[in-house]
Amino acid sequence: MEDLHAKFLPQFVVLARKRLALALTAAIARDHSATSKVVRELHTLAGEAGLLGLHEVVPLARECEHKAKALHASHSDADADLLVGGLRQLEGVIERIGATAPKAGNS
Repeated sequence: MEDLHAKFLPQFVVLARKRLALALTAAIARDHSATSKVVRELHTLAGEAGLLGLHEVVPLARECEHKAKALHASHSDADADLLVGGLRQLEGVIERIGATAPKAGNS
């Protein structure tokens, strides 16, 4: 498992940051046309985190995925605000992981 983390964790952090940036941009801008893409990105993020055994990330990513689905259905500012809050929390977890992850190319 150590080899798996050393090899894939840096790449996961880079991709997770990109996925979260996309999701945050869409939620903050109230870009309802992007919510289905946000749902897919968060679903993928949860799956990748699960493969790497990142048990703190999986439930947060799934929770954000559900919030994105709710926003997709409602288009409400309240649901957008809930999604932004969840994404910020998930972002903090990803940043903590990134701070401890081996640097890409150092494995």
